[in-house]
Formats: sequence, structure tokens, C-alpha cells
Amino acid sequence: MTAVSSVSAGSSDTSGSSDTLVPSVSRVQDGASDTTRPTRSQGEVIVVTVAALVVAAVGLYMVRSLVAPAFFALTLVVTIRPLVSWAARHHVPRGIAAVGAIAILYAFVLSLFAALGVAVAQLVDTLPGYSSRFQQIWADIERMLTSMGVDQASLLDQATSALDTSRVVSLAQTLLEQLTSAGSMMMIMALVIVFLMFDTMRIEGRVRALTEFKPEIASAMTGFAASVRSYWLVSTTFGLIVAVLDVFALWALNVPMAVTWGVVSFITNYIPNIGFVVGVIPPALLALVDSGPWTALWVVVAYSVLNFVIQTLIQPKFTGDAVGLNTTTTFVSLMFWSTVIGGLGTILAVPLTLFAKALLIDSDPRSRWVGIFLTAGDQPLKEQEPEAPDALGGPGKGPERLRS
Repeated sequence: MTAVSSVSAGSSDTSGSSDTLVPSVSRVQDGASDTTRPTRSQGEVIVVTVAALVVAAVGLYMVRSLVAPAFFALTLVVTIRPLVSWAARHHVPRGIAAVGAIAILYAFVLSLFAALGVAVAQLVDTLPGYSSRFQQIWADIERMLTSMGVDQASLLDQATSALDTSRVVSLAQTLLEQLTSAGSMMMIMALVIVFLMFDTMRIEGRVRALTEFKPEIASAMTGFAASVRSYWLVSTTFGLIVAVLDVFALWALNVPMAVTWGVVSFITNYIPNIGFVVGVIPPALLALVDSGPWTALWVVVAYSVLNFVIQTLIQPKFTGDAVGLNTTTTFVSLMFWSTVIGGLGTILAVPLTLFAKALLIDSDPRSRWVGIFLTAGDQPLKEQEPEAPDALGGPGKGPERLRS
């Protein structure tokens, strides 16, 4: 009996040792397969990534008339989505809350396009009356150059023909025609707003499923929603403040069409980096032909002071932490997106860049280091665990941010 027991124990020890050998053999086989698996160099990965981005950009360019208004509608729905959630928490039916949010978005978009159309129409009606004044200013410049002994007659002729009032009016008429033909774009925006608003009335289950299966992507998309929401709200608020102050400044300087230039200033505020320059040129030129160079200079000074104080010193304190893009990244994205999707890309440059960053960088820990070169300031990369987002409009931590 003792011999049998010892044999049984020996056999059990042998089986135990064989069990321990199986994982070891499996690990050896896995290691061998890993060594035989082909790996790509960093240069190959970069080349493939750049090629894919170029192909994607060409594809977006081909369908820009659909992508631009659809993405604009998406950002607007994401921005107003917390209002629907707030109304639902206060026992308002989700359908009624969604209809109210759609009405608010429609009113905002229509008022924006209507104000821009009225501004361009007033510009077309007003500019022809200053044709003689334009000619007088150029004649004075020509006489001044002649008295200084500078022979610039041919150059002045070319400049005069280039800045002729008829050409300016023609350009304004072209802009008005483009606004008139923007009906199709507004229709696409209107339809996408309706579809997205009703599709996202109850989205919590899908968000929880995405958080369970792909937590990094869910966290990145939540961060994008929070960033673009903050960007639109803060840009609209400060753009309205700057526009009102610009109107008062133009009224004080007796510049014609002050309200029109205020509307232009409000719209160009959405264009990053160069929006201020685009907004100050028309009122400065009109002040030059209407009241002289000193008034035009004061217009530039007033716009510069207001822009520096509000948009350079105050506004970044509200948008910097949410958006977090440095000036170079913003300017390059402005040039890129305006080329890819047209004029609307100047307004959507920052939201499109935030979306691309969330989708390609923040959602993948391996590529998150690229975000270091896109953010403002000297900020280290801080890791954080992704948190389940609350649909498209509730609280929740976004992607890993680059914070100090």
C-alpha cells in the first residue's frame, strides 16, 4: 500500500510538473512568433500616416459642400445638447426640449446669415457714392509722389484700376450672390441638426457601451464635445462684446455704417488669428474716404486696443484651458481647412482641428505624445484614467489633457 501511494504521489508530481511546463512552452512559442512578426520602422509609420492624411484631405475636398455644413451642424448640436439634458432633468419631455433646441439653433444660424446679407447689401448700396472721393485720394497721392520726384505713374495707374470702386462693388455683389446661393448649405445644416438632435435624445446606453468597449475613444470624444462647446460659447460671447464696443467706437468717430461694421466684426471674430485684420480693413478704408487719414488711423487704433485687451488678454483665460491649441497650430489649421473645405473652413478651423486631435491623437495612447507639439505653453503630458461620459452634453472627464 505504501508503494502504491508513493507511485501515485510520484505520478501526481509528474503531472503537476507537466502542467507547469505547458505555459512555459506556450510562452516560448509566443516569443518565437513575436520575433518572426514583421515590424515597421518609425519612418515607415510616418510616411503611411501622412499618405493617409493626404488621401483623406483630397476626399474631404471632393465632398466639402456636404462635410462643411454637416460638421457645422454637429458642433452646434453638441454645443446646445446640455440644454436638452437640463430640460429633461426638470421634467420637460425630451421631444419638446429637442424641438426648442432646434428652434434656438435655427434662429441663431438664420440671424447670422441674415445679418451678413444685410451688411453686404448695404455695402453694395453705399460704396458707389464714394467713387469720386476714391479718385480724389489717388490723385492727391500721385501729386505728392510727383512733388517728391518719384515717378510712379504706371504703378499708381495699376493700383487705381485695382482699387477702383466698380471692382469693389463687383466683389461685394459676388459675395452677395454667394450668400444667396448658400441656401443648399443651410438646407443641409437644417436637416442634419434635426436628425442629430432627435438621434441624440436618448444616447446614454450607446455611450455606456462605447465606454465599455473603447474607453479611450469615448473619453476623447467627450473631451472634444466639452472643448468645442466651450469654444463656441466663449467665442460668441466675446465676439458680441467686441462688436458692440466697435460700434460705439465707430459712432464716436462718425464713421458711416457703424452697425454694419459691428456685424462684420462679430462674424470675423470666429476666424482665428486673422479675423481682427479682416474686420478692421473695411471700416478703416471707409473712414479714410469719408473723413480723412486721421479718422482711419483712429479706427485702427480703437480696433487694435479693443482686440488686444479683450481677445488677447481676457478671452484666452476662458478658452485656453478648454481648447489648448497654440497659435501656430491654429494658424496652420486655418490655412489647411480653408483650402480643404472652403470659406466655411475659416470658421470651423478650430473645431475641425479639435475633432481630428481627439480622433487621431487623444484616443490612442501611442500617439498622444504628438499633442505636446499642438498645445499652448510648456506643459507636460499628464496621464489620467478615462471616465464614462454623460452622452454628448453631460459632465465627464475628457481625454488626457496637457496641463501644467
